[in-house]
Amino acid sequence: MAIRSTGEHAYFAASNSANGFRSYYSECFDADRVRRVYAVKGGPGTGKSRFLREVAACGEANGWSCEYIYCSSDPDSLDGMILSRGDACVALMDATAPHVYEPSHPGIREEIVNLGVFWSTERLTAHAEQITALNKEKSKAYRRAYRYLAGVGDMTRVRDELVAPFVRREKLRRFAQRLVKGIPDGKGFSSQPALIHSVGMRGRVGFDTYFAQADRIYRIEDCRGAGQYLMAELGNLAPGKKWKLRVSYDPIQPEKLDGLFLCDSGIAFVICPAEECGYPARQIDIRRFVDTAGLKSVRKELTYAEQMRRAMLAGAVEAMDAVKDAHFRIEELYVDAMDFAAKEKFTKKFCQQLFHLQNTD
Repeated sequence: MAIRSTGEHAYFAASNSANGFRSYYSECFDADRVRRVYAVKGGPGTGKSRFLREVAACGEANGWSCEYIYCSSDPDSLDGMILSRGDACVALMDATAPHVYEPSHPGIREEIVNLGVFWSTERLTAHAEQITALNKEKSKAYRRAYRYLAGVGDMTRVRDELVAPFVRREKLRRFAQRLVKGIPDGKGFSSQPALIHSVGMRGRVGFDTYFAQADRIYRIEDCRGAGQYLMAELGNLAPGKKWKLRVSYDPIQPEKLDGLFLCDSGIAFVICPAEECGYPARQIDIRRFVDTAGLKSVRKELTYAEQMRRAMLAGAVEAMDAVKDAHFRIEELYVDAMDFAAKEKFTKKFCQQLFHLQNTD
């Protein structure tokens, strides 16, 4: 796992999972919070991520705070951002596949930003056969990746079924209840997806956002996947504690939590090994809630499931590397067809209008 420290409020709003692409766009861009949405359209290489980055930089320079939503397949690129200042909240998102977004209230809540107006159709048409072939190659690689990820999910479920009888659930439940008693109640329960792990073109990647922003960190040292039960207990107790949460779902198995951030108290709970934290943390060793002696009776099956799981994950990462190769070759062709000078003029004008800035031209 490669851990990235961006210095930003960074997270993912989608994942490549065992069940295919999983998007949390609707929860992240909730209408009760985000009053204005700009859906950015355009092909690969048309500068969608750079457009988002430049708008974010302009917003922050003018007193807005920004949440950076990165692409789960390409964590070097932005998929969206949420800008807020006071009661105002505006979002921009990459609205192209696989997280296609179509406005439900066009012109009222949503606007479409089409960066395709800056490409040369003639140049792209000249490369039509190559682009079509590369898109087919990319789609095939994605299908392989998702088949491997489905295998990761299957082998993880096998492991979980073998381990479940040996987890001391009642002891773990009582521990969770004692743990939350020492944490202040919040002002009202809410939950926003903010994933800090992904599997994509750069392999397994994580953000240190929860750690960097936390006043107190609880690092959960997992044992054969049993850490999920503590996270589930904490998640179940959250509404009664009226916590405002950011929730990180496991990228491959979205039904599981791998991180919680309590916004009011600045407390983070994250399942990860010590080498992925890098910050002072209180360790919770899940082995104390597992009958490790009893696990010896299923050691052979567990070993096989873990080996298969790791092999499937390696296959998924290798297939994603093939996706990356095709993707960036397609990008090169679109980059060559773009009028970026005109796009930059548009970006400047867009920022002036969005943030009500004086025209300096």
